[in-house]
Amino acid sequence: MKLTVSYPPHIRDGTTIETVTWNKIVMVAIVALISIYVFGLPALALIVVSVLFAALTELCIQKLANQELTLKDGDAILIGLLIALLLPPTAPVWAPALGAVFAVGLVKHAFGGLGTTMFNPAITAWVFMNISWERLTASGSVPYIGEYSDLLLELGAGRLAEVSPIIFIIGGLYLVYKKYIDWRIPFSYLIVAIALALLLGEEMSYVVTGMLFLGAFIFANDTATSPITKRGRLVYGALCGVLTVVYGYFTYNYVVAVLYTIFFLNAVSAFIEKHTVPKPVDEVVA
Repeated sequence: MKLTVSYPPHIRDGTTIETVTWNKIVMVAIVALISIYVFGLPALALIVVSVLFAALTELCIQKLANQELTLKDGDAILIGLLIALLLPPTAPVWAPALGAVFAVGLVKHAFGGLGTTMFNPAITAWVFMNISWERLTASGSVPYIGEYSDLLLELGAGRLAEVSPIIFIIGGLYLVYKKYIDWRIPFSYLIVAIALALLLGEEMSYVVTGMLFLGAFIFANDTATSPITKRGRLVYGALCGVLTVVYGYFTYNYVVAVLYTIFFLNAVSAFIEKHTVPKPVDEVVA
C-alpha cells in the first residue's frame, strides 16, 4: 500500500467526523421538529420510520460483516432524517423505509461505507423513490417565499424540508464559521444561482427556498461526493448554481432542480477534482 505523507508541522483541532455529523443532525432535527408542528403526525411517522430503518440497516450490515458498529458517528441517522425531509407529508411510510434501506445498504455500504460513496445516499434514495413512485412522492404544493416571515415558517411548503429556510441559513453559516464545511461550495452555489435567476427574470420567491439552502449547505458540501481542491469546490458550486437555475427555468420546479442537479454533479465531482489539482511548486517554477 502506498502512503502519502505530508510535511510537518500538523495542526490538530479536535474536530472529528462524528462532531461534524452531529452538528448537522441538530440543524436538520430542528427542521424536522418544525415540520411535525406544520404537518402533524404524518411527518412524525415518516421521520421515525426513515431514521429507524436507516439505523437498523447499518447495524445489520455491520453485524453480518463482523465490522465495528459505527452507529454512534451519526451518519446513518443523518441519512434517515434527510430522506424523510425530502418527502411530502402525504407519502406512505413504506417509502422512506425502502429509501433508507436503499441509501444505507446499497449507496453507502456497497461502495465501502462512510467516506467512499460516489453519490450522496439521501439524494440517491430520493431519486430512486421519485423515479419508482413519482405520484406518491411528488409534492402537492410549491414553496413560495413571498414575505420575510416565510423564511421562518413556510406554511405552503410541500415537503418537510421546506418549512423553515432560516434554520438552514443560520445552521449553514454556523457550520462555515466552525469550519465544519468549506465556504466555497455554498457561497459560489448561492451567488451563481441567484445571479443567474435574476438575469433570466425569474420570480425569486420560487427560487430561494429551504431546499436551495439545504442543497447548498448540506448536500453539495458532502465531503465524500464533492471535490477537495479549492478551485474544484468553486467550480463545483458554480456549476450547481447554473444547473439548478437551468433545470428550474425549464421545468418550473426549483425544488426538484436542486436535488437532480447535485445528483448529476456527484457523477463528475472526481473529474472536476482531477482537473483542478494545483501544480507542484517546482513544476510551476520550471
